[in-house]
Amino acid sequence: MATIELYLENSYLKECSANIVSIQDRFVVFDQTIFYPGGGGQPCDRGIIKQGDETYNLLTVKKIDGEIIHELERPIQDINQTVEMQIDWSWRFQNMQYHTLLHVISGYFYQHYNALATSSQIEKEHVRLELSFSPEIMEEIPFDQLEQSIKKILAQPHNVYTKTISRAEAEQKEGVIKTVINLLPASLNEIRIVQINDIDEQGCGGTHVSNTNEIKDFSIMKIQQKGPTKKRIKIQLLDKFC
Repeated sequence: MATIELYLENSYLKECSANIVSIQDRFVVFDQTIFYPGGGGQPCDRGIIKQGDETYNLLTVKKIDGEIIHELERPIQDINQTVEMQIDWSWRFQNMQYHTLLHVISGYFYQHYNALATSSQIEKEHVRLELSFSPEIMEEIPFDQLEQSIKKILAQPHNVYTKTISRAEAEQKEGVIKTVINLLPASLNEIRIVQINDIDEQGCGGTHVSNTNEIKDFSIMKIQQKGPTKKRIKIQLLDKFC
């Protein structure tokens, strides 16, 4: 039985109950979870799991061969007793802010310069985004104006939506896959689409804010040349909001 991924439908869930499906030492599979297992450059969630009077710190969450594995600090006591999951909300929300901001920036570069994201990574204090451009357009891009351009977009609120379409439909729909297509596992037959009004629309399985006004202030820390057609952009949130 596949674990129900509650975070896909509601990124704002902070608590839930769950039943244990299987246990192997400190590694547990539940029937449902609020914990994002990491992927697409977004790290896994943090939090705790309670069972009766016992509290277990969550060390990692990973999706392995379709199963979401929760690694706890020690083996859980009772396989038959329901647990309560509680998320580290400040960590989750910061990742939601960063992930949505990455979509806004990659959408901007796709719309204006037909650039594709080749990788991204959310760290504790910043994020990085790598983009690939056609050689003839690299010299024309005003990278020194990037921060101002993105803040101008974010001066107005934009709703963030999700939907699911077939992989075939996603590959045929222009602009939906703004990452290099081989970054998406071949096993994915359905693609979850994250759409930010007319700013961005792309395949993504991560968590996001519901409106861009929740991103708040940010700074472009560094823009690096990574080969003749690639740039790495390092970004930091300045006004984290929970």
